[in-house]
Amino acid sequence: MDLSAPIRQYCERLGPGLWAEPLNAVSNLAFLLAAAWLLSRPSRQAPAYARVLAVLLFLIGLGSLSFHLFATAGTEILDVLFIALYVLFFVACYFRRFGAWPWWAALLAMPGFVVFGALVMAPFPQGALNGSVGYLPALAGLVLMAGYLLAKRRRGGGPLAAAAAIFLVSLYLRTEDRAWCLSLPIGTHWLWHCLNAGTLTLVTLSLDYEPDTRHAGASP
Repeated sequence: MDLSAPIRQYCERLGPGLWAEPLNAVSNLAFLLAAAWLLSRPSRQAPAYARVLAVLLFLIGLGSLSFHLFATAGTEILDVLFIALYVLFFVACYFRRFGAWPWWAALLAMPGFVVFGALVMAPFPQGALNGSVGYLPALAGLVLMAGYLLAKRRRGGGPLAAAAAIFLVSLYLRTEDRAWCLSLPIGTHWLWHCLNAGTLTLVTLSLDYEPDTRHAGASP
């Protein structure tokens, strides 16, 4: 695989060049600012591992920025890698925080989510939905996690439900980016960045809520 092979994946990029996708590049500031805020805010309730998620959010911004500046196969892998690390680590954090699972069990939920993701994507052909099919497991996971917490009347369900709603809109815009190229030459991918910064901020903030009283004695 040639990691330096150029990629043109979004409406805004009409050719080679570092600033061929100015909106797609600059909109990554949303991730960086969200991460900086999460890392700087004082919070007595957030567990320490929420800061790891904030660092991963910052890396998502850097990885995405590198992809939209250089648009190569190598930078695309970097972009996807940081997103995958955030999603998988949040799955572990969710079960640790809201289920009070021991870390060894919570970390085992990560490969479990990979299997879940494969099942969600199985009905779709590769490259479906303008390449957005790979994000369907994250959406399905958010809906299930939020639904469980809401059913149990756990306060963390509210931020996760809001995150799922925003992510649904975001995913739709990413899916339609190429379809709208003629009518909207700047594309919609920059909105994907802005909305996802909000999505991941809410996802991270959901961990601020304490476990229920059954697990009050569990360490974070």
